[in-house]
Amino acid sequence: MPVIGERVSVSVKKILLATDFSSVSEKAASYAKALARRFSSTVEIVHVFDPSIVTSYEEAIIGLPVRERQQVSNEDLERLRDDFSAFGIDVRTMSPEGHRPSAELIQIAKEHEVDLIVAGTQSKSGVERLILGSTAEQLIRNAKCPVLTVGPNAKPLGDAPLAFQTIVYATDFSAEAAKAAVYALSFAQDSGARLYFCYVPQTATTWKRDFVDGAFESALKRMIPESSYDWCNPECVVEHGDAAKAILELATKVQADLIVLGARKASFWLTYIERGLTPDLLAQATCPVMTVC
Repeated sequence: MPVIGERVSVSVKKILLATDFSSVSEKAASYAKALARRFSSTVEIVHVFDPSIVTSYEEAIIGLPVRERQQVSNEDLERLRDDFSAFGIDVRTMSPEGHRPSAELIQIAKEHEVDLIVAGTQSKSGVERLILGSTAEQLIRNAKCPVLTVGPNAKPLGDAPLAFQTIVYATDFSAEAAKAAVYALSFAQDSGARLYFCYVPQTATTWKRDFVDGAFESALKRMIPESSYDWCNPECVVEHGDAAKAILELATKVQADLIVLGARKASFWLTYIERGLTPDLLAQATCPVMTVC
């Protein structure tokens, strides 16, 4: 089982905000702005323009030409840039053209050495899935940096810099999950947040549950660096049942303002992405969800 080293500090010098100008993207923008103010980050706002896709019912009815639709998106980018700049944030905008937004965003994040991607997401099935919802899932699977997804139920923010107060970190004891724990610990240390380490095992029989819970709680405690107890008192929690539902219920109970997950291919979490449960978690959470590969 991976154990976290003593160093828990991480950098958030550069943030990439992926937007499609939807209402959930606007909410994601407020989180990107608040994080940038907290960590003095530079922000790159990126909208991948796909000329073959209309993003609203009005555009479909009016039938705006591609050039006019691109002009509208450029104006929306300028509006966002001005909003960030008004708070003293160093911000740049990009609007590459492409049919695979996730691939464009991942390439930009890699080339520009981005520390965090922020994106809005909604969870819908089949052809009804919003383009940014699908993009967010691909970012979670393939981005080399952490991805902060903001769903439609995430609480709105004011204009103050963002300091997380209560963080739920959920693990499957993989190396990727241990990397995610570093981010949970770092953000908790930054703001003196309450921190919950959580594991949801496969269902155990009732007579075995006490033994299993004790063993997993011990495993969770072994992940936590001794130095962390100098500035917080992490609590270890073992939940049962459907993983996504259990994590959401814990986050609601403790009023979490951030959930942190590890993600890897062929993993516990990726399995849940395939089954549609992780998209549901992302969309239903009342706080942002950070995934780390």
